[in-house]
Parts: sequence; structure tokens; C-alpha cells
Amino acid sequence: MHSYRSLLPRAFRLASLILCVMNAAWGATLASRAKVDGGRARIRFVEGKAASTGSVDAAGPAFKWNVGDRGLPLLSLPNTRLTPGLDQSLSYPLGQFSFPIFQALNFDEEHARYLLPSLSTESKGVHFIEFARVESKNKYASIDGANITLIDNDSMKVVRTNDGARYIFVRYPDGEFRCASIKDSSGASLNLLYTANGLMLHGLVDSSGRTVTFNYANDGIKSVTQTWMANSEGLTKTWIVGDQPESPINASVKFSHAVFAFTKAMPANAVVRQYTSAMAAADKTLAHIFGGSNAVAGANGFEPAGLAASYPLYRGDIIGDDGIKRRGHLSYAMHLYGNADGTSDSPLYVPAGFTQNSGQPSPTDAVVTFYYPRLGNLTDVTLAVFHVADFQMSAEGERVRIGRIGGPGGSSAAYKHSHIEFYRGNTGLPPLAARPRLRIDPTTVFTIASDGLSK
Repeated sequence: MHSYRSLLPRAFRLASLILCVMNAAWGATLASRAKVDGGRARIRFVEGKAASTGSVDAAGPAFKWNVGDRGLPLLSLPNTRLTPGLDQSLSYPLGQFSFPIFQALNFDEEHARYLLPSLSTESKGVHFIEFARVESKNKYASIDGANITLIDNDSMKVVRTNDGARYIFVRYPDGEFRCASIKDSSGASLNLLYTANGLMLHGLVDSSGRTVTFNYANDGIKSVTQTWMANSEGLTKTWIVGDQPESPINASVKFSHAVFAFTKAMPANAVVRQYTSAMAAADKTLAHIFGGSNAVAGANGFEPAGLAASYPLYRGDIIGDDGIKRRGHLSYAMHLYGNADGTSDSPLYVPAGFTQNSGQPSPTDAVVTFYYPRLGNLTDVTLAVFHVADFQMSAEGERVRIGRIGGPGGSSAAYKHSHIEFYRGNTGLPPLAARPRLRIDPTTVFTIASDGLSK
């Protein structure tokens, strides 16, 4: 009993601390009414291996969630070391699919549909559950016969299966909709707990107080720690991931921005497989045109490597198990950051030569548009710059400074950026549905020199 008395209070204090952090992040999120960057809510999916429902592809066979047996840890794991890549494969049952809990709910602007990444037990591949609007403006239904519905409550989305299970997705400070809680058909509930900036899934806790904690290192998840009750005794155990040393695990997580040096695995369904030197030169050119001296751009479907902890590195076109190509967030669009990990500020510029421009940033995404009879290699082009802070135009030679990166709609205290798109014609800011067919690949607008600077 002595071990129980000393261990159990610490376990519950940890769970309480995590819940407080989650509630604070959730409350701040629900209080924000800013419109999410439509471009951010694009498809991105880290490679996952299909397994049986509610499983993790670790070092051994499929494992299940012990939601109904409180004498066991919440998640069954093998006694051996776990294989790296838990964030790519750990999933929870969702109807006839498995939902990878590290993934986000997305919105497909081109077809006005919500898309939820899942693992298909039939095709053994990545499947997108597509939700199309029905009946009312805030109700959507799956179009694949799975009988799953989605209720759109602005900063909160509720996904329901036909057996009564409910999955709540909340908008976190970076604009992403991540799963915050799950209540299955039996009434068992799980809360998913994120670090304060909302960028990393820190763990889970169920209604009986069992916890799962993901402990991170520079190369991803280094261990998984679980606490639970068995025979009136509080238990805790840590499972090592990969070739980590056998030293005691420090499970504490700083609730602030974390910068990791590792990159995410390439999605198996990515159309572009490699970030080339030509892509790097194009990104360098665009950063030189639109940002300050230390600015970093991403315009080839890849984010800067320093953001790999926050995003999948690849955010370009992908293909689902249905064979349909879907645009990613950085398909024919670009991001501009102050530095490689997104923590620095940068002045924001546009090329001179525009003949029309919007007078003020829009009230939600802080977007400003500029029309160019000629821009770089092209004619008749509209430039749209999203998330403009401190908007004020001043000519500086061949560029016009319009403010700073990191305006409303797409940044958080953890990082800041601006999102830039090019459209054919004098369009102003096109409606969401029209933007995909009007977008121009940013890397084709300007001539790229070997040193990465435009001629």
C-alpha cells in the first residue's frame, strides 16, 4: 500500500495538470471567432499503416484500446520496445474506419467539403471521409455510405457515427481543427491533451483517470508513459520507442514552442517525393522578393525543415486510396516566415508595379490584394497576401513594404507567417470555390537564378 499512496497522488496530479492546460487552450480557442485560414485547412496526412480497428503499428501485432477494462492501461502495448512513428499510425475506431488521432480535420475549398483522414480496413490505405453539406448550412454527411455526420459550429466541429459515437474537433491557436475529445457508443470518453500552443499531442486521459503521455525528444516521440489503477493500486509504466537509452524518462513537457530538428516521414501518397536544389533556389528567390534578410519561404509543397515538429514537412498534392489527386495547403501557394522555425518577425514586401490594390486588410484573414498588368514573367496577375500585420504601404526601390508577417487569421504566439497566392486576371480576392482554378504556381512567376535570386 505504501507504493500506492506515494504513486497515485502524483499520477492524478499529472492528469489534473494536463486537463487544466487543455481546458485553458480550449477556452482560448472557443473565445476566438476569427475565420480560419481557408488555405491552411488543406489536406496533409503523415504516412500511416493500416491495422485492425483501434490499433498502433508498433513492435508486434495490432493492439487495442482498453476503454471497457479499467484494470488495464488505457492502451495495450507490447512489452518490447516500440517502433518509431507512433504519430503516423496510432488510431482510434471511427465507424468502419480508424481515425489517426494525431491528424487534423481539413476543409477542401475546391469542393466545399470537410475531409477527415482515416485508415481504411478494406483498402489498407489512406482514406478520406468526405462530408458534403446537407439540409442546413451547418450540417454535413459522409458521401461514402458510412452514415457519419458532421455539425459545423464555427470553431468546433462534431463528428457523429450511426452508433452514437462522438468526436469533437476544436480549432487550436494555429488554426488547425484537432480532435479534443471522443465519446464512444458505450459511453466511455477520452480527452486528447495538447501542449499550450496546440501544436503537439501530449497525451490522453479517460473518465476513470487513466493517462497516456507522449514524451518527445529531437527525433520525435521517445517514450510512452501510462498510469492506471489495478487491484486498488496505482501503477505507472513507460514504454521506450526505438533505440533510446534505458535511463529514467523525464516525462515533463514545457508548455511553450518546441523546435525540433527532425523531419516528418514523407506521406506514402505524396505526389512529390523529394525537395530538390531547384526547389530550394525557387524558395530562396521568393523569400528575397517578399521578406526581410532572414526570411524563409515555402512554395514547392514543402515547409521549412525547422517547422517539421509543427507540420508534416510535405504539404503538396496527395492521392487518396480512391485515386483522386487532392491539393495540399502549399499546392500553388507559398508561406513566408521570419526564419526557418517560424519564431522571428520579418518585414513584408510586394513587388512594385501594381496598378490597383485593396485599401485595407480584410477583417478576418488580414488579406490585401494587388493587381499587376505585368508581374515577373507573367501578365494580368492578382497577388493576394494573407495575414498582413501593421499594414502601411511605403515604396522602397523595386519593392513596396506593406507591413509585417503574422497578421490575424493564421498565426499564434508560437510562430508567425504570411500566406501568399497568385491568381490569373484582375480578380480581387476570389470566392473560396473559385481560387483553386485561378491559382498560379508561385515558382513560375519569377525567373530563378542559380544563386536563388531573381534576375
